[in-house]
Amino acid sequence: MAGPAAQEPEYTELIAELAAFRDERLRRQPSDRALAGDVGVSPTTIGDWLRADRFPQQIDPLLKLVRVVWAQAERAGLAGDPAAAAVLDEQTWRRAYQAEARRRADGTRAAVEAGQGRAVLERMRPGMPLAEVVDPFHLEVHRAIGSPVAGLPVLPAYVPREHDDRLAEVVAQAAAGASQVAVLVGGSSTGKTRACWEALQPLREREESWRLWHPIAPTRPDAALAELADVAPYTVIWLNEAQEYLLPSPLGEQIAARLRDLLRDPRRAPVLVLATLWLDHWTTLTTRTTPDRHALARDLLDGHRIRVPDVFTGSAQDALADAAGADPRLAEAAERAADGQVAQYLAGVPVLMSRYEDAPPATKALIHAAMDARRLGAGPHIPVAWLAEAAPGYLTEVEWNQSGGDWLEAALEYVTTPCKGIPGIFTPVKTGNLRNRRTSTPTSPAGGNGTRAGQSPLYRLADYLDQHGRHARAAEIPPIDFWTAAAAQAHRADLAALGDAAWARGLYRDAAQLHKHATTHGNAHAASALVNHLHTLHPTDHHPAQWAAANAALAPPYAVAILLEGLREAGAQKQLTALAERAAAHISLDDPFAVTALLRVLREAGTQEQLTALLARDPAAHVSLDDPRSVTTLLEGLREAGEQEQLTALAERAAAHVSLDDPRSVTTLLEGLRRVGAEGQVTALLARAPAAHVPLDKEFAVAALLEGLREAGAEEQVTALAERLPAAGHFDQFIGIGDHRERFRFGREPDGSVAAPWGWGDLE
Repeated sequence: MAGPAAQEPEYTELIAELAAFRDERLRRQPSDRALAGDVGVSPTTIGDWLRADRFPQQIDPLLKLVRVVWAQAERAGLAGDPAAAAVLDEQTWRRAYQAEARRRADGTRAAVEAGQGRAVLERMRPGMPLAEVVDPFHLEVHRAIGSPVAGLPVLPAYVPREHDDRLAEVVAQAAAGASQVAVLVGGSSTGKTRACWEALQPLREREESWRLWHPIAPTRPDAALAELADVAPYTVIWLNEAQEYLLPSPLGEQIAARLRDLLRDPRRAPVLVLATLWLDHWTTLTTRTTPDRHALARDLLDGHRIRVPDVFTGSAQDALADAAGADPRLAEAAERAADGQVAQYLAGVPVLMSRYEDAPPATKALIHAAMDARRLGAGPHIPVAWLAEAAPGYLTEVEWNQSGGDWLEAALEYVTTPCKGIPGIFTPVKTGNLRNRRTSTPTSPAGGNGTRAGQSPLYRLADYLDQHGRHARAAEIPPIDFWTAAAAQAHRADLAALGDAAWARGLYRDAAQLHKHATTHGNAHAASALVNHLHTLHPTDHHPAQWAAANAALAPPYAVAILLEGLREAGAQKQLTALAERAAAHISLDDPFAVTALLRVLREAGTQEQLTALLARDPAAHVSLDDPRSVTTLLEGLREAGEQEQLTALAERAAAHVSLDDPRSVTTLLEGLRRVGAEGQVTALLARAPAAHVPLDKEFAVAALLEGLREAGAEEQVTALAERLPAAGHFDQFIGIGDHRERFRFGREPDGSVAAPWGWGDLE
């Protein structure tokens, strides 16, 4: 990562002037977080750009940032200011960016030519050499029960099971040069992460220098987005608890899209993605919904699940018995684990459950508050101030009176104390930020200590108790103290989900409070919920609409479209027009589905000026082509808007550039182009010979493509695709084409010719 000293003066000066203009003339507005929402990157990235600590990989996001600052300058009455015009001129930024990009390219080339480039590039690659990755606990492998024993390794001997064979096949394919994904899916403490750790061993023995990248700080999504573009061949991407990367909106879909691009890029192969998920998180990420919030994540994960069973059975139990003689930890697990739950026993699950069940009332209240926070939408790092303010609501008056003034200190000591070699019920979160380290504890857990969520120490609930709480407390509604404390102390990223959970349970006032706070922090989903819900209760009150229009960020774009629709239904035309103007000028054009929704709502709301402004930004040239289904939706939206020129431009882009490595995508695009009458582009797509390029590993997708090619009249493509089917093991599909069933009644020969008739007498 280059710093300011390494940059061209023109670029450095321009960055410094932009940062100073925003900080001084615009009073630090928009904030880094607001800019991040508009530009589509993380707040950390915005800060790095404005400090010149990082050079943007592409110019478009940088120009988006400049435009957003210009819009703020206009609102501040500085549009005619010469200083503003100088620092916010797009052409100046384009020249500076291009000059800096050339300088960096020349510098890298010179380093390579001087024999220094290899070492420089090696240091710049994300991750660390696999040979240096020696601590499994840094990769979140569970510690094993029992005190350390001299002469024994830190982890018990590994007993392979059936899923390890499947995982080994994936790793072998990566070692052979093909980028791969493995997603281990199972319950908490069943051995998912340990299996991934063991699977690394063959890569350690390779001649190639493999690396391991575990993006985790400052947050997992931010870390992943910051360096994904720099991941190079021979890298293991370690996504333990992959839901923390893929579920957050909108960053999760951005991460999924970049991972897909990485895996499909032969120039960056091989990379190996090792991910773990609980079954309910797998279901959330792979189930189609309306709107489809995880379409790209689903596409990334589809076909890569490796199920990890909860128990040891059959040959695994026999292997465990053989290994137990050399390791007392395995011997204890083999003897005492209930119903074959060996991995859970080794991870200390019985100890955790015993500690939980034996906890004093006030301590158990703290644990229940954490369980409820997690199951109702909070992230894994929970502010202790929230739990402390919520806990009294879980106690009877007698229990609260008996808890004593130091109950919180006693409770935190109980839940954080390790036992039998495993971490406690809560684990303190080390952020590296002094204000997040516990130097004192609240003395009045019911409130009044002035601790804000961003300053409160953070704790993580043990995974197994998190999972246990989701089932054991599924029918419980937390007390009012929980919701009041959530509104004041929960992390801002969790407020919208908590508000949704409150509304779903009939707690309308608490839901509105949480959604209002979430809207204050820019959450467009929460803003939409605030408008829709309060409009049903107070149809003539436009305060929620005013609040939403003024505070909602422009990301994710689809949520903005939903918010605009809500404002229209609420009759808040003034607020709708204000938000529409902002969205038309600055919203990201990456998502074709969202652009379609915006076109529709702007047209139905009668905001023609804003509709024209959005179209003037040429969405057809900017939307992503990763999801052909969304592209076809936009094609139809452009046709309905009468924008034939944009429709043609998008159809030409899609036909020329959509990936041919997914038969479903090709089928969808063929159908979409035909529906909008883009016959020329259908011909262009077929000219790329998709039948010769699509993979044949998904039988139903291939069948759909065959039907799509037939409907398009592409008989040559049907024939070409049919010729590839037998070798791929799809002869049943092959004989369903044309007269193949009759011609190949007796099968075919290895050279592809028709087999001659044969009978029983021809068999030896």
